[in-house]
Amino acid sequence: MNKSRVDPVRNEYFYSVLNVPTTASANEIRERYRALSVIFHPDKQRGEGTKDTAAVEFLEIQRAYEVLSDPFLREVYDFLGEDALKNPWPVELRSQSVEQIRAHLRCWRIDRSQEVFDHLIRPRGTVTCGIDASTLFARSDDLDYDSRGILARFCGVWVSQFAIRHSVTKVLNEKTNVKFTSHLGLGSRNDLLSRNNLMGTIRHQFSPRLALEATAHFLDPHLVVAKASYEDNDNTLNCRVHFIPAFWNLLPPASTVSFSRRLFRHASTVGSVAWTFSPLSMGSFEFDIHSPQPFDFSSPENNVHFTDRMNADFTNKPGSVSGFGVGLWAWSCGFQLSGLNSCIKTEWSIWFFELSLRFKAGLEIGFRQLAYLVTATWTNTNTAISTSFGVSTKGLIIRFELEYLHQKWILPITLSTVRNQTLEFFSAVLPSTALLLGYHFVLKPRRQLQRSLYFRKAERLLKEENSQLKRRIDDTVGLLSETAKRHMQKEKSRGGLVILSAKYGPEMDAKNLTIDVTVPVQALVHNSQVHVPGHRTKAGIQGFYDPAPASPKLLRVRYLFRDRPHYAEIPDYVPVVLPLPDHLVN
Repeated sequence: MNKSRVDPVRNEYFYSVLNVPTTASANEIRERYRALSVIFHPDKQRGEGTKDTAAVEFLEIQRAYEVLSDPFLREVYDFLGEDALKNPWPVELRSQSVEQIRAHLRCWRIDRSQEVFDHLIRPRGTVTCGIDASTLFARSDDLDYDSRGILARFCGVWVSQFAIRHSVTKVLNEKTNVKFTSHLGLGSRNDLLSRNNLMGTIRHQFSPRLALEATAHFLDPHLVVAKASYEDNDNTLNCRVHFIPAFWNLLPPASTVSFSRRLFRHASTVGSVAWTFSPLSMGSFEFDIHSPQPFDFSSPENNVHFTDRMNADFTNKPGSVSGFGVGLWAWSCGFQLSGLNSCIKTEWSIWFFELSLRFKAGLEIGFRQLAYLVTATWTNTNTAISTSFGVSTKGLIIRFELEYLHQKWILPITLSTVRNQTLEFFSAVLPSTALLLGYHFVLKPRRQLQRSLYFRKAERLLKEENSQLKRRIDDTVGLLSETAKRHMQKEKSRGGLVILSAKYGPEMDAKNLTIDVTVPVQALVHNSQVHVPGHRTKAGIQGFYDPAPASPKLLRVRYLFRDRPHYAEIPDYVPVVLPLPDHLVN
């Protein structure tokens, strides 16, 4: 059976229990199950103490075999994980082809995530208060009046914009929701969307890929916005139409069509194009390429899906010492064609998940202006703080944002309406300096404290709460000892592979969290070789257990091969292949 996956869930514990690769055939799984059943069958145990341990291990082996020996359940487990096995799948699904089953599982996962998302009541509020403080930093000869005094400069500060926006979403059923939005504020009178208004939006998800949305503005102007979106694994298509019913016969509706597609099969690079038509202004055409790339220097498992990293709770994981070990960096570049407003734009961003910090820098080069924007954002579960400053030929604007429980406050401050290099320099240096000091004295010590508390907690659990687990592991090692002894004697007699010691534990120096797995590793020796597949934890192997969950671990092995000493340090998610010439100790 072909075991390739489009987007598999990284859950391979059952494969680890049987110690077979994910590409193992049905015969390989059956043979491994029979071999382990002979060792751990409760009826074959003589001691009462080891019988209970053997029963637990036997049930786990049997559970893994029941799933992996069933082609349909194996597809469900590989694609959706262990939790999906509890779902009551239709009986007729088992008779379908592999591709049909995978398509059904993919749709189920999309429907499930959409269901969780749509059943939330989402009140959202935004308060925007724009301040023009250009008189505070303007040169005297740039002002139209004599404002050399401090008091006169402060009197020139005024509120240029104030707006309040609030919305509430009500879920009608699994596919339909309604959102009511109110907008109140002072903005540009030339902007229809900035006027005071009440809006109602209805959205219907016809399928996991197709959705329609319509928004009506109840007050003047009576604007109607219709939107249709289609999305699959590689493509996204959005169509939006703006029109005022009273002028339907006079002016054609403004329209926007955008399309994005993943450009490469094994990469996340996305290309997008957008075309906008407006009867009152010149239309525009945009092209953009966006390429995100996750990185993880704190763990050898580099195949974790991006959404798993984003949703990870790093307060309960040791992570890296610096906090820069796990994250996402991305770049984008493109252009916009819109008459004199045409420009070339590029953007670069990096997101450090452990510190919840994100930096973004953008540059725009056009006929009328040269502009750049730098943004720094810090987020946690309920709070987000962002600061940014943008420079263009129109001046300098610094922007602060605070979001708490989905309520957002935005404060854009205009510092200058003309280019002022001195002001631009200090606007960039002062926030950067404050950020560096905050990282050195706040974020980094907090990260180190979290790591220290994590390992202390793991040691305490091993001593207090995991006594039953340790007894079970000791019994398992006892069951494997005879097999390991036979293998060792056989290997010694022919100068083969003899395991002197094997330790499994965290990468850092944590002796209290390191366990002895010499006997289990020796039991894996077959024909002077040991092979354990990678891309999954070794904690599922008989005689192993995870002394520090979520922490990167190493398997340290000292062994003899052809009576010559060898040593290897193998990360948890890296395959184990013994012996190798690189392990030879000179």
